[in-house]
Amino acid sequence: MTFLDNSSTTQAIPEVIDRMSDIMRNRYGNASSFHFLGISSEKMIREASFDMMNFICAKHGKIYFTSGGTESNNLAIFGSINLKSTRNLVTSGIEHPSVSKPILKLKDMGANVSYIIPDKNFFISDDKLESLISKETDFISVMHVNNETGMIFPLEKISEIRRKKCPKAIFHVDAVQGFGKIPINVERLGIDFLSFSSHKIHGPKGIGALYSSERVKISPIFLGGGQQNLVRPGTEPIELIAGFHTSVKCCNINDRFSKVKLLNDYLRDRLRNIRGVHINSPLNASPYIINFSVLGLKSEVLLNFLSERGICVSSASACSGHSKSKTLSSVGLEDNIIDSSIRVSFSFLNSIHDIDSLVDNIIKAKEILIHR
Repeated sequence: MTFLDNSSTTQAIPEVIDRMSDIMRNRYGNASSFHFLGISSEKMIREASFDMMNFICAKHGKIYFTSGGTESNNLAIFGSINLKSTRNLVTSGIEHPSVSKPILKLKDMGANVSYIIPDKNFFISDDKLESLISKETDFISVMHVNNETGMIFPLEKISEIRRKKCPKAIFHVDAVQGFGKIPINVERLGIDFLSFSSHKIHGPKGIGALYSSERVKISPIFLGGGQQNLVRPGTEPIELIAGFHTSVKCCNINDRFSKVKLLNDYLRDRLRNIRGVHINSPLNASPYIINFSVLGLKSEVLLNFLSERGICVSSASACSGHSKSKTLSSVGLEDNIIDSSIRVSFSFLNSIHDIDSLVDNIIKAKEILIHR
């Protein structure tokens, strides 16, 4: 099997599996219990929170553990926005549905929403940002890395404009595709909420987190017990939190980035030698993601061809089902490019052999399916 769909999920590393297995067998106490097993579980949660705060360079604030990136994004948006005082929102036109749909719901309820839309080269000019972020802006929500193309958002510039024009505005960043892959400093950028997820960095599914700065208030979107300062009630899944924590402790961002960059560069070089291939991701995108189109082959046709040969890639986002790529459509790319787009996403576990296998089979697909 050649797995090149790591933006949808990643393989759990052995250290994560071993840690979770030990906890489920031997250290399974409820963190709200006062006996020694419960105290041990509560300590593990505190240690995980501490290390994750350090990982994102947060000196102050709080980590809330959630069921994943979707819940983290919903908690940041619905847990902090009061439409009586928060009326003017800025987001991008290529957000993940777990951001775009909550904001669309707020728009239907009367909020004013301005959309940052990149051009066809996935570039956002400073002038565009200056025109959309105003002194009336109350809430800004953008992703760190686009899940379909790997485009990296200009967080530095957004942060600069926000500090200058609307310093009281809440700043939320969906870092699900950037966390553990590209360094981020929430203190320096003035980020109030940062959403991230475990299964994108070789941890278990079903666990994510939301960082919340000290300066913002957050209300629960679920009601229940008193866990996690009442903000995210429910018994903490200690084995999932520990697995997530382990995946973070094992994550060497620089080493993994260097390896993945070599794979991305190699794939780009090979694709440039294939006639009819259009690379959609910008050169300065995250190396973990490359989106390209094999013109003349529908995405689903090529995806199925590759899948039958043991190669896993995706068309658009794993969360979009069989619909067209929202990101490529939003920036105005042509239909033939959108209809034939494929997303390849790497992890440090991939190899040059995986790239050769992918490209060789794309060439075969063109020969068999286009020229037959």
